[in-house]
Amino acid sequence: MINVVSFTGYIFDSMIRLWITSTLTIALLSAFISTASASDNSNQAITDPISVDVDLDDNAKNQKEDISQNELESSPCYSRSQSDATIDKTFAYLNTKFCQPAIWFDSFFVDDRIEDDARAGTIIRWYNDFSFYEKEDFKYRANINARLNLPGVSKKLKLILDSTGEDDPFSFIRSPDDNNDRDISLRYDWLVKNRSSFNIKASFKPKIEARYRYTYPISENTITRLTQKLYQEKNVTGESTEFDIEHSFNEEFLLRWSAAFQYETRDNGWELGSGLQLYQYISDKQAISYQAHIHGVDKPYHYIDSAKIGFTYRQNFARDWLFFAITPEYTWTKDDDSERINQMAVTFTVEFLFKNI
Repeated sequence: MINVVSFTGYIFDSMIRLWITSTLTIALLSAFISTASASDNSNQAITDPISVDVDLDDNAKNQKEDISQNELESSPCYSRSQSDATIDKTFAYLNTKFCQPAIWFDSFFVDDRIEDDARAGTIIRWYNDFSFYEKEDFKYRANINARLNLPGVSKKLKLILDSTGEDDPFSFIRSPDDNNDRDISLRYDWLVKNRSSFNIKASFKPKIEARYRYTYPISENTITRLTQKLYQEKNVTGESTEFDIEHSFNEEFLLRWSAAFQYETRDNGWELGSGLQLYQYISDKQAISYQAHIHGVDKPYHYIDSAKIGFTYRQNFARDWLFFAITPEYTWTKDDDSERINQMAVTFTVEFLFKNI
């Protein structure tokens, strides 16, 4: 049985310790960078006479460095320092270094955690899921998602079409056959900075939602992300909290732990979910995501209503906009008034992905 109070207290205590560790780490890195900068300045003060040939070589080297810097600044991973303060330079350096593997995986698997804040533009995603369940036979589902910049208006305003519930805080847990409402909405990106973002979204349900996200790098290879949402849908008020920790082992492997909590005033109590994903880079057109997820509720009583373990192999083929994916998984599901169903499932996905971001 899930003890929501003690579990929530444990998560809160863990987050406090995490922020303390993060602050100490940034302070130590800042001191290190300051020392290194001072050493570089002192070394540069000692110069020797050099020949004209060496001057030409240095000029060519400087031109190459300028080109490299321009390429870096045009990259979606580039993070510009908010000031000349050492702490801000440290953050910008860590954010740029870590972003490169994370944004590739999120872009390849079409995960909006980073793309929502790091890039602005248009994306249209149409995909078809063919699923076989050991005890429930075949299922088919077609979905279309789109994020469009409206012509003639600010790029901060976007039209969102969602048929898969990706805005759901538990979207990383849901299976392809889960029923999700079609939704059309307008989103205004009020604030987008290196560390934080804030947007407001209104849909035709009707529903209005405010979302704040804060990203903080603990080290060059580890980053944390906190997302808080508050929404009103007809007569229901709700809030959700999402927390991610990501660690990049190298350019080939990225590990992400996600946790989400949600509460609504429709007397369905708390929902809690957690998931672990390991991403493996194979090539520019191939990658694998290994995942294990669990989801629980506390009404009408405390119980785990779904859990699963599996992996997804995804590949781009034939055209830049054409993908397929294979997802074998083992699931444990239960409704409050039925027996638990344990079964093997395999999903084959064909996806058409067009984006200009």
